[in-house]
Amino acid sequence: MIGRRPAVTGTGTVEDTTAGAVEVLGRISSALDDLPAHRPVAARVIAEADDARSDATSLGRTLSYDPALTAKVLRLANSAYFGLSGRVSAPSFAVTVVGFSTVRSLAVTAMAGLDDVPPELDGFWDRSLLTAVAAGEVAARLGALQPEAFSLGLLARLGQALLVRCDPVRYPQLLTAAADREELLAAEARRYGAVHTRVSAEALAAWAFPDDLALALAQVDQPGPARPLAVAVRLGLELSERVLDPARAPRPAGHLSAGHVRDAELDALRAPVERTAADMVRLLTS
Repeated sequence: MIGRRPAVTGTGTVEDTTAGAVEVLGRISSALDDLPAHRPVAARVIAEADDARSDATSLGRTLSYDPALTAKVLRLANSAYFGLSGRVSAPSFAVTVVGFSTVRSLAVTAMAGLDDVPPELDGFWDRSLLTAVAAGEVAARLGALQPEAFSLGLLARLGQALLVRCDPVRYPQLLTAAADREELLAAEARRYGAVHTRVSAEALAAWAFPDDLALALAQVDQPGPARPLAVAVRLGLELSERVLDPARAPRPAGHLSAGHVRDAELDALRAPVERTAADMVRLLTS
C-alpha cells in the first residue's frame, strides 16, 4: 500500500526474491529519507510545489537558491514545447510557463542525483523525456491533465536510479540481461517483488506528492484497468520503447488504453514526439 512513508512491497512474482533483495528494498526506504539532505533546496521546492499557499513568485525564489536546478527549469521553459523560446529569463516566469508539477518533477530528478546519470542508466533522459512528451500528448484523449501526465512520465523510471544506487551490482546485471522492457519488469518482480515503476511511486509518496499521482504511477505496470493518468504514462512508455527499441514486439495500444487510443494514433505521434523530446534532452543535459 502506498502511504506517506516508503514501504516498497510486491506487485509481481517473487520466487527469486532473497533476503539480500529484501535488504535492498530496505536500503531504498532509507535512501528516500536521506536524499533530501543532499539537495536541500530541491527538497524545499518539492514541498513548496505542493503547498496551496505558494505561488510562482515564492516557488521561483526558492528555486533560485539551486543554480543547477534553476538552469534546468529555465532551459525547459525556453524549449519549443512551451512556445516561448528565448523569452523566459526569470525563475518565477519559468515556473508559470512549465507549471508547478513539472518543476516538482525536475526537483525530484535533481534530488535523486540524476543531474549526473550513472553509466548503468545510459539513455535515461532519452527514454524519460520521450515518455513524458508522449504521455502529455495522449492525456487529453484519456481525460487526464497534460501537465500531470508529462511530469509523471518524466518520473516513471526514477525507481531505476534508486535500484542502481541501492543494488549497484545485481541491478545493472538485470538491465544488461533483459532483452526488452517486459523482460526487465519480470526480472525486477522476481528479484525484488516490485517493479521499478512501483519503486518510483513509493518515492513520490515518501516525498509527499499528491496521492493521486503516486497511485497512478503504481498502476502503470499493474495488469487490468487503471486511472487515465496511469494509462497516459503506459502509452508514453510504449511509444518510447517503439522509438528506442524497434526490434521489440510492440504492445497493442488498444489493449494498453482499453480501446481509447489505437496503434495508428500512437504511431502518428512518433515523429513530433521524437523531435520535441530530442530538443528537451539537449536542453536538460547540456
